[in-house]
Amino acid sequence: MRKCIVLFFILFVAHLYIGFYETRWAEDNKRVFFIKKYPSLQVEFVNLFASDADDKPLEQLSPLERATVRDYCKFRLGIETHLETQEELNACKAR
Repeated sequence: MRKCIVLFFILFVAHLYIGFYETRWAEDNKRVFFIKKYPSLQVEFVNLFASDADDKPLEQLSPLERATVRDYCKFRLGIETHLETQEELNACKAR
């Protein structure tokens, strides 16, 4: 019983601190795992910059895409931003 509790605790902590996103390249799609900078119940993230598509400027991002980029920047890169300027978006994209 004790082993089950320890195993559950380890899996729960891993769930809080490990995340992943999928690349969207034409020839090769991969799942990229990373250690989150902050604990979160969200495990799957979207990296809008890991694709063959052209990067959109900030004013062309929908509110959902902005929220996705904010989550990715915070948990993957440790950058908390409101995405009010193009420079903030470029800071997330540069890493």
